[in-house]
Amino acid sequence: MTTGAGEPVAAPRTAVRASSRVLTVVLALALAGLLWALYMLTRPWQPPGTVKVETALLSLPHDPGQAPRRVALPHILDDEGPAWWDQARYRITWPTGLSYVVGDTPRLAMLMPRVGTRLRVLLNGQEIYQFGWDAAPEASVLGHAVPHLVALPAALLTAQPADNELVVEVQARVLERSGLWPIVLGPQAMLQERHQSLLMWQVTGSWVMAALALFIGALALLLWRALGERLFALMAVAALALGARTALVTAVEPPLPLDWLILLRWSAFGVYVGFFVLTIEELFGRRLAWVRQGAWATMALSPLWTAAALWLQSYDLIRVWAALMTVFAAVALLAAVVDQWRARALLQQHLLVALVALFTWLTALRDFAVIQLNLPGDGDLRWMTVGSLVLTLTLGWVLVERAAAWAQTVHRLNATLAQRIAQRERELNQAFAQLQAAERQRVIEEERRRLMRDMHDGLGSQLVQTLNLVRNPNAQLDRDALATMLRQALDELRLTLDSFEPMDGDLPAILGTLRRRLGPALESVGLELRWEVQDVPPLAMLDSRGVLHLFRCLQEIFANVVKHARARRITVSTWVREDHVILAIEDDGVGLPPAEQRPAEGRGLRNVLARAARLGAMVRFYDAHPGTGIEFAFPIGQGRPVSDSGWTR
Repeated sequence: MTTGAGEPVAAPRTAVRASSRVLTVVLALALAGLLWALYMLTRPWQPPGTVKVETALLSLPHDPGQAPRRVALPHILDDEGPAWWDQARYRITWPTGLSYVVGDTPRLAMLMPRVGTRLRVLLNGQEIYQFGWDAAPEASVLGHAVPHLVALPAALLTAQPADNELVVEVQARVLERSGLWPIVLGPQAMLQERHQSLLMWQVTGSWVMAALALFIGALALLLWRALGERLFALMAVAALALGARTALVTAVEPPLPLDWLILLRWSAFGVYVGFFVLTIEELFGRRLAWVRQGAWATMALSPLWTAAALWLQSYDLIRVWAALMTVFAAVALLAAVVDQWRARALLQQHLLVALVALFTWLTALRDFAVIQLNLPGDGDLRWMTVGSLVLTLTLGWVLVERAAAWAQTVHRLNATLAQRIAQRERELNQAFAQLQAAERQRVIEEERRRLMRDMHDGLGSQLVQTLNLVRNPNAQLDRDALATMLRQALDELRLTLDSFEPMDGDLPAILGTLRRRLGPALESVGLELRWEVQDVPPLAMLDSRGVLHLFRCLQEIFANVVKHARARRITVSTWVREDHVILAIEDDGVGLPPAEQRPAEGRGLRNVLARAARLGAMVRFYDAHPGTGIEFAFPIGQGRPVSDSGWTR
């Protein structure tokens, strides 16, 4: 770790590989120990002081001509001919090892771990127990789903044990493995504990397994909806199918016709096997076409195969299909592991899941051999319950680990995204600041050009005229005329400077400034200025540029009144009309000439119209009777005036 650049990375990887090997070995030993515990727990066993009966005399109650025959237990009626698929009677010979003294013996009982589907028990001709015997023929009753403990009333026992006649009658249902398994006779207290353990193993354990599988399936669906990873969807369907199949097998009185129940069971099992294989393939990250095709074929063929078995009434077809699915799952798992190992991509998670899947497959193989093929073993305690529980918990662990990995990835991506956003925000702020600076510079430059333009057109023009008058050697200097020209130049300068005052679009204030500047000049030529200005809403277009445009318009109008109107009074008024602010200037002069006598628009009038257009205002000339009126209509809420670029006076 201290001699090269690559050593600090290689050492931790070596440690991880070593820890992975240790964890794998520990898990393998734990699963092997669990298999050994299951073997020891499910060896053929009977409580002390009890007797196990493994043979019975079989007969057909509805066919007296059929001679009774002795059969070994377990006995499956599906393996007999169609004549045995209705009702069968098992006569139990009282075991010689079970003796009693009437009135001085603990209460006796009979434990039947598996029998059915419907059954009743008779002791010396008297019915002492029944399960679903009197239920409606169309009802689904699965007595073989639960163990049965039947008390033997002491009052019905004969004085000689060998004289007792113990009969178990069974109503069979083909494809449900109807029949009778070995029974145990003995003291009820001794059999009670065994009965409770069978109930917990066969019934409670199965319902817990179903609930756990459904919970993990729902959790996987939620994770799939949230994260969108395909593995979660595959795992969800596999877990939900397993939960549904377990519930259908465990239910004693399901609300379905028996044929539909069988079809749904094996279809759900096919979906479970298919999606389990697809989950393993997705988890390992391999794309084996034949595995995917086999998985989908398994799911598609399961209902068809089961329907064929129901039609042919052949349980052998069910056995063959169960064997094929078991072999396919084992081969697909082995292929995924080998393919991953060859690609040197076999991770710890893959190996652990493969070990658990192998363990589950072994439990399924054992149950198939003992229950379906009647090989030696305690078929009352099924290994598959434990195997499915371990597999389901392992899938739950994979879910949690994958979700945690996703959460870490999302957190890391969020952190990276936050850094990038912060960096882009800084860049945008910097660019915005540059744009603001450029915009300020542009505005300053535009204001400078406008000021130069206005001073050139207004003040500059006045000064040039005055200078030409002074320089003209032939002109007679009139001090009053010269003073007037200079005063006009000074007023022009003041108007330009006034336009820079912050008036916030206040039209009355703007007009008041103009009145202060031009009022004395108008009065000096004999014009009365009547002021009828009302408060109006502020106008956004009257910024510094807009104010100067308005000043120029009013200057031009007042100049025209002085030169041409021969008026004695000018009235300036403002008011609001609908969504416009109105500014009107009226004189009492000679008024507008007839339309046919009006000259073409002069330069001054064109400037007024052009500047008003810049402001977004409409202009209307009208006859004031007497005199002429000019009306400016400013829209309320309109923005700033358009740029002055390219403006000429």
